[in-house]
Amino acid sequence: MCTDIMLSKITLKNFGIISPLHPTRRILPLTALALFAVALTACGSGDDSESQINDFAKITPTEKIFSIEDFQKIRFKTSNEYDVEELTGVISAWNGFWTPSGTVAKEFEMRFYPSHTDAIELGTSLALEASGETALLDEEDATWLEGLKDRRAYFSAPSSHGSGTIQPMYGSYAIYGNMVLLCEGANEEQALEHCAAIMAAVDPIVAE
Repeated sequence: MCTDIMLSKITLKNFGIISPLHPTRRILPLTALALFAVALTACGSGDDSESQINDFAKITPTEKIFSIEDFQKIRFKTSNEYDVEELTGVISAWNGFWTPSGTVAKEFEMRFYPSHTDAIELGTSLALEASGETALLDEEDATWLEGLKDRRAYFSAPSSHGSGTIQPMYGSYAIYGNMVLLCEGANEEQALEHCAAIMAAVDPIVAE
């Protein structure tokens, strides 16, 4: 469909015979061809990104080592850098906002470990208690208290006069390479869609 749209904008006149008496007329078809090539590349990139999001796995083993700088390059806005002294094995932990295509800004928490193995072995249980239906949002229950308030989402009914229920901000988590990623969402499916979108932006798959 993307290709059809671009083709409709490139008329047959652009590809007519060029008179040797008017060499400057070569610019138009060359420009058209260049635009067409760019359009094909853009369409292909979009398809690759969509496929990567659809195929996203909750656990992704990779030897790549990520840091917060990789996310700042895609305009991830950091809100807090957490004190990780009591978080075993973690190099750094952050929370902030990023906007997936077609939606509004979503909140994420990122915990960076030395390796994928460390992220799995040291980070899984803590990710479970920070997200989804298994989230522990009370101080007396949570293992790691740093950033606990950021993991809470408050919902109030129209007639509640300010009172309401506390739900987990992060609907689920993903472990991608050396990082544990907590993603905002009303449920696991929605949260993993947001995890997939941000990782597709940070670590895009390049089609061969």
